[in-house]
Amino acid sequence: MTVLGIMLTLPLYAADLSQLLADAAKYESGQSVEPLQKIEQLLRDSVARPDLQAELEAAMIKLLAPGSTFEARRFACQQLTVIGTDASLPVLAELLKNEETAGIACLALGCQRLPKAVEVLRNALTTVRGRARIQLSIALGNHRDVQSVRLLAEMTHDTDADVACAAIIALGKIADKPSCESIAALRKEARPVIAWAVADASLRVAEKLAADGDRKTALAIYTELLQPAQPINIQRGTLAALFSIDKRGVEQRILDVLHGSDSTLKPVAIAAIALLKSRGASRKFAAELPKLRPCEQALMIEALASRGDTAAVSVIRENILSSDAVVRRSAIVAVGKLDGAAAVPFLIQALVKTQDDEEIQTIESALGDLKGNKETNKIIMEEMKRTAGNIRSVLISVIAKRCGHTAVPVLIEETAGTDVAPIKAAFHSLARFSTGDDLPVLLERLVSLKVPEVRSDAESAVVRTMARIENISSRTDVVCAALDKSSNNESRCLLLRLLLNCADAKALAILKAALKDNNPDVRETAVRTLTNWPDNSAWDTLIEIRRQPEKELFGTLALRGLVRLAAKQNVAADKDSMDRYRQLFANAQNDDERKLVLSALAGAVHPDALQLALPLLSNSAVSAEAKMAVKKIAEAIKDKHPQIAQDALQKAK
Repeated sequence: MTVLGIMLTLPLYAADLSQLLADAAKYESGQSVEPLQKIEQLLRDSVARPDLQAELEAAMIKLLAPGSTFEARRFACQQLTVIGTDASLPVLAELLKNEETAGIACLALGCQRLPKAVEVLRNALTTVRGRARIQLSIALGNHRDVQSVRLLAEMTHDTDADVACAAIIALGKIADKPSCESIAALRKEARPVIAWAVADASLRVAEKLAADGDRKTALAIYTELLQPAQPINIQRGTLAALFSIDKRGVEQRILDVLHGSDSTLKPVAIAAIALLKSRGASRKFAAELPKLRPCEQALMIEALASRGDTAAVSVIRENILSSDAVVRRSAIVAVGKLDGAAAVPFLIQALVKTQDDEEIQTIESALGDLKGNKETNKIIMEEMKRTAGNIRSVLISVIAKRCGHTAVPVLIEETAGTDVAPIKAAFHSLARFSTGDDLPVLLERLVSLKVPEVRSDAESAVVRTMARIENISSRTDVVCAALDKSSNNESRCLLLRLLLNCADAKALAILKAALKDNNPDVRETAVRTLTNWPDNSAWDTLIEIRRQPEKELFGTLALRGLVRLAAKQNVAADKDSMDRYRQLFANAQNDDERKLVLSALAGAVHPDALQLALPLLSNSAVSAEAKMAVKKIAEAIKDKHPQIAQDALQKAK
């Protein structure tokens, strides 16, 4: 159980809380927050303990004493927003008298739903001077205290504009009849310094009037707030509100804005089109599209797309070929979500015209998302056959994404050509969607490639397809069948390399036989493949190559392969692992090769590894590598073999 948990199961000793308060009272920003966190935890855990909450409230009241830092007092006020009762009101009232602390006191009082808390705020408003009245006004506005309206109305003419604006905003939140009258009078005064606050408060008042059913008065206020002299955000908010309450006149109002010269309101008007219920709205507003600026056209397309009806889709489709990039992109994205086969020719025309990579990706995505699978796929394939180069490659990718494995025959057919980009795209898609049943024909395509530039793409597709065949012997059988049919040495080399992805006994036997092939390229391919074999089944074969290499390169490759295999067993090293390292040292013909073996041995977690590394400390050519290996091995085994490790480290000094 935590310390705090124990504290909550026992009486809260005064000394415990006193120490927490003493620490919290000194808190400054940047210091440890632990005392504050402990108090917060106590508050959270006291939900079901009214007695403890009362004690904690008393503690927060003490923390508000002048001797506490400002940060500590602010923290106390934050806690009192939750647990404060009438007991904390006197000390909070005192804080209101000081401009420095009035804000944090209002934080607590503004959130407390206590009648007396509002009374404290109201009383302070009559006595406090200076900018503290800003915070008081905000708090009273949040409480919607109608009894403060007279005082707040008087403050709207304060010489301090910030104080006046705070009072005006508060009146807007209260929004009773006297508040509305006061704000209406302020609109007539038209004082620039408070104009923004009057507009904001008026908007709040109009919203309340509309909600209460007084649409006529609300419309009058909204109409007044829509004047160009008002701040832009107020005009936009007003227009949106008008659309929501004036349902009958909304379409005409939207048209008026679109035909007007105020570009700041047009985005709001266009956005409202998406929510119109009229059946003919899409056709009506689509006709406005050519009259708008490109940025507005893009917004109109998005609004029409949200409607999603036939008239909207038809107009959007036509804008796929717009001369403006922003409009084009909006149209392309929209048709991808809404349209079907009819959009394919437009999208392909756009694809042909553009050189922009981002736009190409957008078009590809849209083609992939089009509705009407069967008909749409048919049209895309027909268009694909009429194109070439990068355009064809994009359409190949689209068909693959839309059709998945059913597109494999089409993709395989594409790999028989000579156009590099489409062939690459086809192999990339085959890598994603082919299955084990497709492996034989993929191997045929690999060995009969007409374009060498795509060989790596073809091999990647084959390897990923092989990985989908769970039965490894089945993989080997398919590759063997392809080898039996192949008489071309280059093709045989390709197929031999693929045996690495089978790595069973049959595949190993084929590679061992290939070591004796008449063709030197085949023999070298076999050696290189064996050096990357995944397990120790190739160890003896590699040892033979190392001992009697056809040429020096083969011996070097074999040693590297052997070192790699030995290192793979380092973590679970055993007696057999150490025997293999002994073989490696026995076959190392020079100091560079000994360094190679030492670099692998350094990772072996076995005491015998030290016995192999220690003798090499006396060889000046490799002593540095031997010393490093001894240190690493000793560190790895010291827990199980402390004495052996210690002795070895002494010798390595």
